[in-house]
Amino acid sequence: MTPDLILRIAIVLFVGGFIQSSAGFGFGLFALPLLLFLKLQLQEAVIMVVIGSAIQKIMGIRYFRKVINLREISPLIVSGLAGLPIGLYLMFRVSGLQQSSIKQLIGFLIIFMLIFRWSKLIKSVIRVKAMWTYIAGFLSGILNGFANIGGPPVVLWVLAQNWENRKMRATIISFSLFFVPFQITIMIIIFGRTLYSPLFYSLVLSPSVLIGSWSGLKFGDRFSKKILERYMEFLLLLIALVSVLRPLFK
Repeated sequence: MTPDLILRIAIVLFVGGFIQSSAGFGFGLFALPLLLFLKLQLQEAVIMVVIGSAIQKIMGIRYFRKVINLREISPLIVSGLAGLPIGLYLMFRVSGLQQSSIKQLIGFLIIFMLIFRWSKLIKSVIRVKAMWTYIAGFLSGILNGFANIGGPPVVLWVLAQNWENRKMRATIISFSLFFVPFQITIMIIIFGRTLYSPLFYSLVLSPSVLIGSWSGLKFGDRFSKKILERYMEFLLLLIALVSVLRPLFK
């Protein structure tokens, strides 16, 4: 990798850590399309997002340790791990597609999840029943395996809980950390030595994630949840539109 590319990746990881710390999710949704724009292969971008978001999650769990309740999220974890292999298989199947096609696919996924989030039907149906808990976890596992973008299904589940800001962010962060060892292990088995270089640079650039994560944690505590939600929705929609539309103008 060239010094210019390394610097750009560091900036992406910094902002990804900031966003996820401040809102509880969004590292993969933000960082993955931008890493693909930097000409990384899908599996390279995903492993860098997995490592970067894992560093943020460890810091977040330490920060939010007093409000984390693992018993409440155990059904999410079980169903999420069940969906993870499906997502990893899907990533393997699409990894040979052209970069423009992958970018558009990620963009459409983000738009779909935003529409799902804005739907009034979701607000009137979800009642934190066991069925919805397992569905949210399973879908999150699939999306985590596919591109480490499993936040939105769990965000919808958390929003139905009427929890305060810190517990919402803590729950999403702590839930998703359980996927990391499985994702890394299975990806190395599937893609082998091609992941060694992005793994190395992910660790080298970890300070940028730590700085972004610490800044985001403080930012998220200072501002209201509604303001953060509107900001995230705007940012994700912007990224999705760029991902979908940019290849059409080449």
